[in-house]
Amino acid sequence: MSRSHATDTTTPPTNDHVSDDFSDSPVHVPGHSLRWTTANVDEGLPGIVTPLTWSLYFPPTEQTMRDCWVDLGVMPRSSRPIPEDVDRRFLSVAFGHAIANVDNMGQMAARVPGGSAAMMEEQLFGSVQAGGLPEPRGWAKVRRYPIVAVKFPIALRRATKEFRFMAAETEQWWRTTVNNLAEANLEEALATLVEARAMFERGLSVHMVLSMAAQGLMGQVENMAVAAGLPSGGELIKSDEGTAEFELVRDLWRLSRDEIDIPTFCDAHGYHGSREGLVDSVAWRENPTAVTTLVERYRNRQGFEDVDALVARRRTEHAESVRRLHAGLRPVRRRVADVLLAVASHVPAWRETGRANILRGVDVARASARVVGARLAESGRLHRPEDVFFLTIDELTERNSQDLTALVDHRRAQHRAYQSIELPHVWRGVPTPVTATPPPIDGVAPEVSISGLGVSAGIAEGVVKVITDLDDADLDDGTVMVCKATDPSWASLFPLAVAVVTDVGSAMSHAAIVCRELGLPCVANTRSGTTDLSDGMLVRVDGSTGVVEILSAR
Repeated sequence: MSRSHATDTTTPPTNDHVSDDFSDSPVHVPGHSLRWTTANVDEGLPGIVTPLTWSLYFPPTEQTMRDCWVDLGVMPRSSRPIPEDVDRRFLSVAFGHAIANVDNMGQMAARVPGGSAAMMEEQLFGSVQAGGLPEPRGWAKVRRYPIVAVKFPIALRRATKEFRFMAAETEQWWRTTVNNLAEANLEEALATLVEARAMFERGLSVHMVLSMAAQGLMGQVENMAVAAGLPSGGELIKSDEGTAEFELVRDLWRLSRDEIDIPTFCDAHGYHGSREGLVDSVAWRENPTAVTTLVERYRNRQGFEDVDALVARRRTEHAESVRRLHAGLRPVRRRVADVLLAVASHVPAWRETGRANILRGVDVARASARVVGARLAESGRLHRPEDVFFLTIDELTERNSQDLTALVDHRRAQHRAYQSIELPHVWRGVPTPVTATPPPIDGVAPEVSISGLGVSAGIAEGVVKVITDLDDADLDDGTVMVCKATDPSWASLFPLAVAVVTDVGSAMSHAAIVCRELGLPCVANTRSGTTDLSDGMLVRVDGSTGVVEILSAR
């Protein structure tokens, strides 16, 4: 018996806060009639976002996405401005949760040669739901193909060229800026906060184009793998250069061998930390305690595979995957496949190094916001420095001479209300909150298995450890790590696990890409792994079929 994944969009309200008036909240701007989801977006923006975090992400994320579709030729230039109608946007926020417009994204994907709404939903959101807008057909689907054929290569060349030097430039800017903020006055800190939003948007403008290209490449590799008789194409995509997260793992390993020290490590990776996509979270450079704990786990791990051995093993495994692909293709198709795989080998770096650039912008916003909060609290305009996170960037720049305490108190009350609200996987218009699935009860027989998406091949058996907070993670030998989703900082835990299982995600998600790079089995988008599975269960994870089999309850 396997747990089904039918989406309930009709669950009645179960929370008194649903009736509250959130119309003045900057983090509650739901749509009206189209389909929306938290899938994929809650990987980078987990849980409830504060007004400051959302004002960093919006409008930049929406604008760069629209710019991307226009520059690729998929949308006309007239669609570049952000529309007033929320249902015409790609991103928004509801009850404090960041959300994505499934229907609008599908319409765009369907207008790319070889693309489809269903493929986009599967790759980005982990499943295809019924009831969406009709797939464009005929002239409506192909009329922009000639424009895309001309503009897509131009936009891709521009993005790849800028990508090559952006990482080094952004890293130097991040390091210099966060180290020089401590003595800044209010005006200087506010100017840096605005600069951080601009750098964040610049990183997104490149990342967005490369992500769209990556989606198309992933689809082509998947189709090619299926044609050759392989179960999936994920194992065929491996970076030749390694990703930013791979370098994070390498440096943790070096740190555990005393080849580098904590300050050196944080000078390179200090922008990471638990819930790192949120401006109000705490980065490792601010509190390296979590790094010290991680290093001890690396140091104490028995039979730990060093990075050089890991690289050699992954090359061998990848070569075997390519050999199996060649065996299923005709000679002419093999040459085409090799060219496609050579281009697709850039996908992990595009995705993960691009995220690193964006996260450095988040961290500079974090550092400058802390200074802004401190200065406003010193002048009595805020009760405490951390109140700054309940204001938007524009409010801080335009109203910093005012008493902001009453507004912050109101926003804090809304934030508390949002924390007790959970949203369905997919819904139309304004979401109806759902009741959280309770954890398994001792003495009640669990499901025999749960299913998701197999996004990183391999089979592993191990003992479940459900991780809800990166800083509290404690993984023993033979652990299957189960979590809602992962962001780049979670890559530090992956080498300590034998397999990874996530509630949300897809073949393009962070967990999938890093697990493929490290050669770990991964099942994503189980929807309920963190509630159906509990600490101590013995499970078998099949990263090809997407099945997590429960072998024993304890």
